[in-house]
Amino acid sequence: MGLAMTPKIKIFLADSYSLFLEGLSIILASSEKFEITGIAQNQQELLTGLKNNTPDILLIDFNLFFQGNVPFVQHLKKVYTNKVLILYDSISLNLLKKWQIAADGFLAKTSDSNELYHTIQEIYQGNKNSLIIKNNYVYSDTPFQQELINRYSLTNREVEVIKLIALEFSSIEIAHKLCVSEYTVDTYRKNIARKLNARNVAGIVNFAHRWELI
Repeated sequence: MGLAMTPKIKIFLADSYSLFLEGLSIILASSEKFEITGIAQNQQELLTGLKNNTPDILLIDFNLFFQGNVPFVQHLKKVYTNKVLILYDSISLNLLKKWQIAADGFLAKTSDSNELYHTIQEIYQGNKNSLIIKNNYVYSDTPFQQELINRYSLTNREVEVIKLIALEFSSIEIAHKLCVSEYTVDTYRKNIARKLNARNVAGIVNFAHRWELI
């Protein structure tokens, strides 16, 4: 008798960006361990797609439910699926704690395919809150962090870029990690330098160390 085949992990994807969805689908389809059972770009498509679909894991974009709709995601888990993995660009520690009651894991969109595969399998096996959180993309809601943002009129994304610059990432590498163009990163750099009154990269790095961003 031959060995029984291990069933594939059924995954439903929901993200507001079609290009990201296409890329994620290709990455997951390249592995024999996963099967994409549905794709949605908004909440209505998600509900419609799940009516005749029972995935093992629902991968959803945090921005799709950013308006604090924790009960809705809890409802999805109860009715349509067992596990929920939330994908995020950046998220505050307070929001992450709030959403833990609805999710089984969180994964930064800048994670590589191996981290994605590992997290999906960990969650599928029942390890709740198998969190892969990169500090560059989880920001603090503490008064200290808020003081920095208010004093220099920085955005959360600009703080992320400052950290990556201080960690010696090039503009091309930052663009890849943040899923934006190199031109966008250069714009971030110019705005950061202007806001910090930094004449060069060394000034930005010194700022990051002074504010203990790395």
